[in-house]
Amino acid sequence: MDRRQKYTRMVLKQALSELLQEKHLDKVTVKELCEKADINRTTFYRNYVDVYDLFESMERELVEKSFTSGDIAKDRFLMLRVIYENQAFYREFFSSRLHSTYIEETISQMAEQMKALLKERGTYNEKTFPVLYRYNVEGALGVIRGWLEEGCPQQPDELGRILYGIVEKQYR
Repeated sequence: MDRRQKYTRMVLKQALSELLQEKHLDKVTVKELCEKADINRTTFYRNYVDVYDLFESMERELVEKSFTSGDIAKDRFLMLRVIYENQAFYREFFSSRLHSTYIEETISQMAEQMKALLKERGTYNEKTFPVLYRYNVEGALGVIRGWLEEGCPQQPDELGRILYGIVEKQYR
């Protein structure tokens, strides 16, 4: 990817982030996105199919940024920091209830990491793990959604200590 294309993608992502602070994704048009980014529509379509393609590209980058170490304890705190730094994006993500292949893959990877950790501790239970893990994922997502709706009153690390402290108690 050349320098101009990187710049174009960067300004489009910034423009979409700004527009998401004002309206939902389904109300954002390519025309207003291009005006905000100060590029023409042809340039937009050289890079993305539509606004949803741009949104998905942003999601992929944010998910990759959130899960870089492969260490479940570190990555889940990093995920909260990424969400905090991209509140408008994630508010839209949760309010739109968009399906996310990337999020599903991440949840699956985290489940495998958690299984390995529990097996190492000798506390893994094959019968209860799937239900308990799904329960915790859905609960954590609900807490994160509420945190975003309230404007993130706690710092990400503070929320993480509370949230993951609750989750950890269930796996002992």
